[in-house]
Amino acid sequence: MNRIREIGENIKDHPCFKGTVCYDEPMAGHTTMKVGGRASVYVVPQDPGSAAAVVLECRKNAVPLVILGGGSNVVVSDDGIDGVVLSTTGLNELSFGYEPDTVELKDLPWKKGTLVKIKCGAGTSMNDVVSFCAEKGLLGMSCFAGLPGTVGGAAYMNARCYNKEASDVISEVTYINLDKLTSNADIDIANFLEIYHNTKEDWGYKRSPFASGNFLIVSVDFLCTAVEGKDVRDFILSENAIYVNDRTSKGHFKAPSAGSVFKNNRAFGKPSGMLVDEAGLKGLAIGGAQITPWHGNFIINKGNASASDIKKLVDVAVSKVKEMTGFVLEPEIIFI
Repeated sequence: MNRIREIGENIKDHPCFKGTVCYDEPMAGHTTMKVGGRASVYVVPQDPGSAAAVVLECRKNAVPLVILGGGSNVVVSDDGIDGVVLSTTGLNELSFGYEPDTVELKDLPWKKGTLVKIKCGAGTSMNDVVSFCAEKGLLGMSCFAGLPGTVGGAAYMNARCYNKEASDVISEVTYINLDKLTSNADIDIANFLEIYHNTKEDWGYKRSPFASGNFLIVSVDFLCTAVEGKDVRDFILSENAIYVNDRTSKGHFKAPSAGSVFKNNRAFGKPSGMLVDEAGLKGLAIGGAQITPWHGNFIINKGNASASDIKKLVDVAVSKVKEMTGFVLEPEIIFI
């Protein structure tokens, strides 16, 4: 048994671990770009204690650890990941609380303007949250309809959709500070879970308090507004459809992609996609990857793309735009 597989077995046998452990897992199936080699060990913990057990086992054996949510903003190397991938998708519970007191949903005083806190596991898909809000008559999340990825990823990147940011509706974030998990730490949930209360000034454009540290987001509380009335659900569903249809009309779902490739920088005076377009790069293909003919800030997998193809396209766009304008585009997607 090789060393990495042995670590996977140790995780599986850990008394605090609940979840699944897979070996030589193809990462193309776990990213929206549908590229990437294999992960030596791919672990899906079912609760925060299990996630901590994975981290501790990796720390004890000095094994690289990669935390992955919905894979909507990442491109995994063709060589794969020689280490452990911790997928948060098993942390997907949804629960409700009345702000500020936690109570059962059925006990809520359903009146117009009632603030409702939704606690979402980090691995919950944003689409599931949006659909749940529609079902329960909760306003505030419609602009995220059709957004790929998970709640944890949205918080980590401070996802921005139609001029609204995740931080505009985030109340609290429960997380683990991985630097506090030493190799000999006891897995005591009361000791390692920390709660961040949203302070708006901690956030910025595609920037969160968690992106610059060593953190594992466990859950996110969103604050929505309950509205009474029998037609509320239909109204919210119609709002959701507006955003999904707009994304569809812009070609977001035509082919596998990782979303917007570059961040927008107001100092450039134009969106990044327009700069790429004006550089004459729309439609440019390298291998199986292509800058879309309909939007300069999207790269798609035409069916046989490699991570290397995508990286080369990104580098070409950065180089060409810099040559023409002097501006340096900053990639939004993360290469692992």
